[in-house]
Amino acid sequence: MRKLIITLCLIGSGVIFLDTINFSQQLILFVFAGIVPGTNIVISPIDFMAATATAITVIILRITVWPLIRPTIAANTQVKHKAI
Repeated sequence: MRKLIITLCLIGSGVIFLDTINFSQQLILFVFAGIVPGTNIVISPIDFMAATATAITVIILRITVWPLIRPTIAANTQVKHKAI
């Protein structure tokens, strides 16, 4: 019961802190306008689109291709260790 109360208090404190620094508005401005929170830096739409496309590509490859490649890499690693 103590753990639950401590966890709920920590979550509540985090929500209050995020509300204090206006996190939701800063996140929306970052995603839609490319304005980096706390600075005067604006990311150009082309750069933001390239970063987003790269992140999506990495995530999709990690989900789809990595399970197929992983056994091959593990087998090669075991063979190398046995040879040494």
